[in-house]
Amino acid sequence: MLNGKISMASTLIIAVVKNYRVMDIKVVLFDFDGVLSRGRFYEKELLPERADIHNWIQANIFGGKDSVKKWMRGQINSPDINRVISDSVGIDYETLRVLFEKSVREMVIEEDVLSLARLLKQKGKKVGIVTDNMDVFTQIVVLTHRLNEIFDVIINSADYGIVKKEENGKLFDIALNTLGEKIEDTLMIDDSASTIELYKQKGGHGFVYKNLPELKSFLGVS
Repeated sequence: MLNGKISMASTLIIAVVKNYRVMDIKVVLFDFDGVLSRGRFYEKELLPERADIHNWIQANIFGGKDSVKKWMRGQINSPDINRVISDSVGIDYETLRVLFEKSVREMVIEEDVLSLARLLKQKGKKVGIVTDNMDVFTQIVVLTHRLNEIFDVIINSADYGIVKKEENGKLFDIALNTLGEKIEDTLMIDDSASTIELYKQKGGHGFVYKNLPELKSFLGVS
């Protein structure tokens, strides 16, 4: 009986600590890919009659982590990528560029997660995005979906030359310096466990995103 009471008390203490931390949070940062969107560039529907082009892109662009990382660091850009694809598979560069930009504009945003960000902002939290992404995220995605009207800060790796886990998470420091907040008062939501681990090591709070119901439960919102 005593053990049962201790267990219940421990659970209650954990719940109170968790809720206190969430309520005390001043800033909530979101990853984009895997949290705010699960869309992809160069979707298969881009050229339905040319599946070979889609397959080549997946194998040689996104399958080659080096080129993706360089793109995310801004060391190469979308025109560079499209020229490589055009030269390699024999599609007209301008045709590919138009189709590519169309696919970026039509990337699906997770509207329920976006609504959660709006709700947190209404509750007085500052909200931001820190993402490992490409030049077109800043040039097209942010503007198309008016993300800059919702989020107080948007940090895209391609604009800074480093990805999130480089230089001890410097992109997070840039975001929080812009907001004028201390990391211990912030929460990072990311689908990468290693990114969240780094954020916690830096002194912040983190949540590994799997689905919206779990996140809402953690935050104590409905």
